[in-house]
Amino acid sequence: MQISDGVAVITVDHPPVNAISQAVRQGIMDAVSAANADERARRILICCAGRTFMAGADVSEFGRPSLEPDLPDVVAVIEASDKPVVAAIHGQALGGGLEIALGCHYRIAVNGSRLGLPEVKLGLVPGAGGTQRLPRLVGAEKALDMITSGAPVDTDDALKLGLIDQVTDGDLLDTAINYANCIPSVVPEDRRVSRRLTDNLPPALFDSWRKSKAKGQRGVQSVQACIDAVEAACTMPFEAGRRLEREMFLALRQSKQARALQHIFFAERQASRVIGLEEAEARPVKSVAVIGAGTMGTGIAMAFAHSGFEVTLLELSAEALASGIDRIRSLNAKSVQRGRMSEYQSEAMQGRICTTNDYNALGNMDMVVEAVFEDIEVKAKVFQQLQAVCKQDTIIASNTSYLDMNRLAETVARPENVIGMHFFSPANVMKLVEVVKTDYVSPDVILTVMKLLKTLGKTGVVSGVCHGFIGNRMYQCYQREAGLLLLEGASPAQVDQALYQFGMAMGPFAVADMSGIDIGYLMRRTLTAAQYDERAFRVHDRLVESGRKGQKTGAGFYRYEDGAGAGQDDTQVLELIEQVAQELGIERRSISNDEIVERCMLGLVNEGAHILEEGIATSAADIDVVFVNGYGFPRHLGGPMYYAESKGLDLVAEKIHCLAGSQGSRWWTLAQAFEQAAKRGAWA
Repeated sequence: MQISDGVAVITVDHPPVNAISQAVRQGIMDAVSAANADERARRILICCAGRTFMAGADVSEFGRPSLEPDLPDVVAVIEASDKPVVAAIHGQALGGGLEIALGCHYRIAVNGSRLGLPEVKLGLVPGAGGTQRLPRLVGAEKALDMITSGAPVDTDDALKLGLIDQVTDGDLLDTAINYANCIPSVVPEDRRVSRRLTDNLPPALFDSWRKSKAKGQRGVQSVQACIDAVEAACTMPFEAGRRLEREMFLALRQSKQARALQHIFFAERQASRVIGLEEAEARPVKSVAVIGAGTMGTGIAMAFAHSGFEVTLLELSAEALASGIDRIRSLNAKSVQRGRMSEYQSEAMQGRICTTNDYNALGNMDMVVEAVFEDIEVKAKVFQQLQAVCKQDTIIASNTSYLDMNRLAETVARPENVIGMHFFSPANVMKLVEVVKTDYVSPDVILTVMKLLKTLGKTGVVSGVCHGFIGNRMYQCYQREAGLLLLEGASPAQVDQALYQFGMAMGPFAVADMSGIDIGYLMRRTLTAAQYDERAFRVHDRLVESGRKGQKTGAGFYRYEDGAGAGQDDTQVLELIEQVAQELGIERRSISNDEIVERCMLGLVNEGAHILEEGIATSAADIDVVFVNGYGFPRHLGGPMYYAESKGLDLVAEKIHCLAGSQGSRWWTLAQAFEQAAKRGAWA
């Protein structure tokens, strides 16, 4: 602590993000007490060194018994200070960091800072009064929005809400000291946020939030607990609400969901730290081109442009190019209408996308992402044209979802510059990108792409080369079991509903109809009989061959009438399923929902173990990141590999052995990596 112009400046310096460790908590508490006792200090300022304000709890303390002082006690000491306390915020004030700021009497922030309570994403409620103070400061409805989503707000919104008192573009410390000297020397009563009254809202409002979140964030206990806690802030005295919040926090901290959510939280961060790149140096990427103005190409172009990159979109057909630009305008207009971006942001983003029909316009590009038709010969021709015009060090990426990236790399003279970037659709929205590492690619290229994806706000996961990489290879096994379950006695609706109730975003047949059954049909044409179980997809193939390709044709596994997004059961499909089962000699029986879930999940997990064994994925956690972010696997279950581990890998391995016997199928061969993990009780 230092005294500057009558202000006691308390600086937290705990790199890299000023996590609120036991030492930090004790240090703040001691410093506030010392400042109150120091006659030279008339006011107190809490700020942080480095690149950010306090960004949350110290992760090294997760899963351990709490160490005194607890954060609620620290916040209480700050709020009870006789001398006014100002929080000087830069970077991010998240979780406990924002709770400390809420305990302060005034808050000033650097323009561009972000403030939020993301605990719900870790399976928790804020545990240091956040659910009780935030509604008293910004109103219960906005607090519900922030706390149940975990999404931070920027300084513009924070100022409008009254969450902060001033925004500065200047030097934070100097501005904050001057600001501190302008506030009253005695703390006004309403500046102690816990003393404020909350909104008097009807119980029906909270019931409405519960119903909405039960649909949008199904099965997530912490979301419902957050709503209960905010309701307590509106119906109880502060201390009673704070005690209830703390009880919820401590109970949730021990829950299976919290462990699963924390697993995926850390897995996502670990996925970007690729082993073997320690000596690599990222290449600068300022100019980007995208080849192909279809759905994927325009989505990828939007993702880059939204992050500030100048993008050149190439399409040989003027008509296709115009159609792509129209698609971008339409998607932006919808985003503006929904409040996701302003008109200014939309126009600025569109202004960063220029178009061309000429490959010669790409001569100075730092990076080119190819997003043309999923055919290796078509893509190889694009690569040849790029090689003829691009710089020696231009990174050439292919947005392929299953093709052999080694073969593609071999078509150019500089294969070290070639990499796979499997964006998920819609590319401007979905976070996941599988980064496909060929046998030839330079470590510099991998590092560049991983850093670039972070800039785009994407989650990159490195995969080796195999058909379908991590995600689609595993998903085919999931679809295989779903298809066989149809033939054995289930209906599309039963399979979809069972897996939806398990927590998947959509069932496999609803997904197939939405994306187009013909996509998988065309992909399977590239496979040999040894690479997939033809029986499981015979119904899919018959539907496509009869013109039923899903929602786009008005019929697939379900029937879609008058443009309805939700499909209806169709007797023709049920009859087709029975016909195919009879052709294959499969005797239909009653199938339970539990069997549907178990078979589909075990299909995923077993293939995941084979992928680990082959080195296609670096870790089981990487596989979890892929399925949570790309395939709608329930986040609160941690991903398929974590889910299996939580069930007991020895028990899961035994079930797979049983399926190998009952199904008589080579697809249920247990990976050696699974057997080893089952003995350890963990994947690693």
